[in-house]
Amino acid sequence: YSVEVCRKLEHTCAAANLHRPMRVDRYEPGTQLTYEVTGVVPATSGRAKLEVEKFVGGGFAGQVYRVKVLEAEGGIVGLEVERILALKILVPPSRFSELFRNVVYGVGFQGSFQLQVNPSAARAGTLWQKFIRRAAKIRFEDERCVVDVLATMVDETIGSCAELSEWVEGRTWRLEVDDHLDDLKRWKKGKSVDEEKLGSPEYRTKRIFMAEFVKLLHEIGAPEFARQYEWSTCKSQPNCLKRWQTEDDSEKGLTAVDFRAGLALLPFLPMSPGDFKLIAKGLARGSLVQFDRGSLNKLQQYIDAHSDEFADMQEALVELKEVERIYRDSIPDVTHNHVRLLGSGRLWSTIFESAVTGWRIRNLVDESQVGRLRNSKVLTFLFFLLGLLSKLGSISALFGILGGVGLGIAFLYGTRSDTLPFWSMAAGIGLFGGIILSSLTGFMRTIWGRADYRRHYANVLVSWDYCKRTIRANIAETMIKWHRAGRVNEAKTLELVQKPLRFFLQAPLGFLPAKVHRILTDRKYAREALAFIFLRPIRLYFNAGMREQWLRDMVTEGQKNHLLTEEDAGIILGQINEPFIQKYLKSLAVHVCTLPVTQVVSVIIAVIYYFTHRDQPNAWAIGMGIIAVFQVTPISPGSICRGLYVVYLVIREKNFKDYNIAVFLGFF
Repeated sequence: YSVEVCRKLEHTCAAANLHRPMRVDRYEPGTQLTYEVTGVVPATSGRAKLEVEKFVGGGFAGQVYRVKVLEAEGGIVGLEVERILALKILVPPSRFSELFRNVVYGVGFQGSFQLQVNPSAARAGTLWQKFIRRAAKIRFEDERCVVDVLATMVDETIGSCAELSEWVEGRTWRLEVDDHLDDLKRWKKGKSVDEEKLGSPEYRTKRIFMAEFVKLLHEIGAPEFARQYEWSTCKSQPNCLKRWQTEDDSEKGLTAVDFRAGLALLPFLPMSPGDFKLIAKGLARGSLVQFDRGSLNKLQQYIDAHSDEFADMQEALVELKEVERIYRDSIPDVTHNHVRLLGSGRLWSTIFESAVTGWRIRNLVDESQVGRLRNSKVLTFLFFLLGLLSKLGSISALFGILGGVGLGIAFLYGTRSDTLPFWSMAAGIGLFGGIILSSLTGFMRTIWGRADYRRHYANVLVSWDYCKRTIRANIAETMIKWHRAGRVNEAKTLELVQKPLRFFLQAPLGFLPAKVHRILTDRKYAREALAFIFLRPIRLYFNAGMREQWLRDMVTEGQKNHLLTEEDAGIILGQINEPFIQKYLKSLAVHVCTLPVTQVVSVIIAVIYYFTHRDQPNAWAIGMGIIAVFQVTPISPGSICRGLYVVYLVIREKNFKDYNIAVFLGFF
């Protein structure tokens, strides 16, 4: 997407001169940020001015930027002018990711995602990382194998806690060509192998390092941090980078870089193969829900056993114990607090105090309301209740939409039932009642918590000019998100801001996937996308030059990803004009052409069945079942087409010998 277009839209929002601030969920390159920061060890206060150089990406745990330090005050260790650092803001750039993360966390701990809204929680994570880094120095004789975290802060614009850490110039993974996979398999099982035959040196080094690192984390009392590096989860490998400076040595440069979990591990919601084992181990140590809880007693024992190495971190240990207490007491967390919830006034005081702090960080309340809420648990509870009702309204609206879709399908397929009017009314009440409840309670919470929003909405009601400026700013904010997501191109983005009516006509499409939205509104894009899907396979079949370029592109991509050696690539490209290779490429084009056949045939048969059996009450369900069955059968219309093509080649060339495997396998 175009950063320049986003900048223009930001200027449009600023030019509207609204009483409320612009809504920001992500920063663009070139943005300058100023923070009040606190060093990790020691906890020195300071100030830093940063410039965003690049948005690196984001997951459930947060969004990461490469930044350059422009100014630094306070003498914080590692915070030096011109140094390149990593800035992590602990809220995802995607609203859906944030919603899913918060729901999973809320189910597990009955509270808001603490790393985002609780400075003590964010602080605890960075202190744990410092102790882990020092322990890694003991185990691996190099503390650089754990990324250094330098400072913590609060991003008041996005509304989240954040942290600054060392920027690691490195990569996640290099695929390796290996002709001895059987030996590698025996090596993984711990069996004796010929060391000279073993390939995949990076793979083996990384697997060993991560296994040893997990053992270390368990040894110092950080088993839930170890979840970030368990090989069996199949998603932890990118958390370990290899530094570019060690390219020539496969056994050096591995660095653990991610210690902020994004999703809580619920006992009934494993998300990877390794989670089953982790859930069992968690239950064995009394942890029903896992996230980032550590054992301070075990850490203390480890520090006592290596007292000389931790002599300069005693103050950090005292701070860790205090922020851990605040963090764990800031949420109900039934699975860990259980009976304490019945009689601990200190626990409930911390929960209420931290709730207000979290609302302030998320910009739900301003400073004038913070004091009032802190002085009255009744007001705090009412503010929380409004937020809960808003969420319940959103859930009700969602179920109303799903119910309406279900009723629409039932009506479309002619289902007759005396209960349809009742369910129709229930769906309507759920949808419109939920929208009204969510909007009303959300509005009440906003005007209660923020004086600037009270002025904003008051001016919207009394000033038509201000109302028009508000509409223009709202459209610009939405278009920034649409343009980043690829829903609209540069020209259309600026056009829709200038023509609000066209924007409102397109607004309902914002709920669709980005590519579908683009196809429905951009004729050129739709033409190119549909041509790629339907015409390109046919062109590949008839155009030999296009097929050869296709193979060259695949070889180039294979070399880039280290799937092919230079020698292999040279052999493949050297054979590109041989008749058998040309025949192979043509057959591959046939395969691509026949990919949609199964889907088209299954839908046609399902539709025919429905219209010939529509008097039966479950005709539509059986029709859907027909489509599903076609997707799982080993022989499908598409595979039959491919098999018949091979039979055609056998007959045309009168050659069964060279096709004796393909002629049977092609039908499956």
